[in-house]
Amino acid sequence: MLDYREFSVNLGEMKTLSLLFGILLAIATFVWFFYFVPLGCAMNTTGCRERFDVVSEIGLLHFWAPLTVAGLAVFYGAKR
Repeated sequence: MLDYREFSVNLGEMKTLSLLFGILLAIATFVWFFYFVPLGCAMNTTGCRERFDVVSEIGLLHFWAPLTVAGLAVFYGAKR
């Protein structure tokens, strides 16, 4: 049977893990969008002259969506 004290300890651990996940995902989002997305375009043998703006369709998919998830995870983990 699940004890209330055991559940509260697990909930605290989950919030700590959520906070850690959110911070790491935010860092990974910036690295992904500003390093790997242009690098993938630059590796195209036909040449790529595309700009990757934060306010664009690519920015919405590769920057704002994961950054929103990271922000929500940080908010959930910080709310104690």
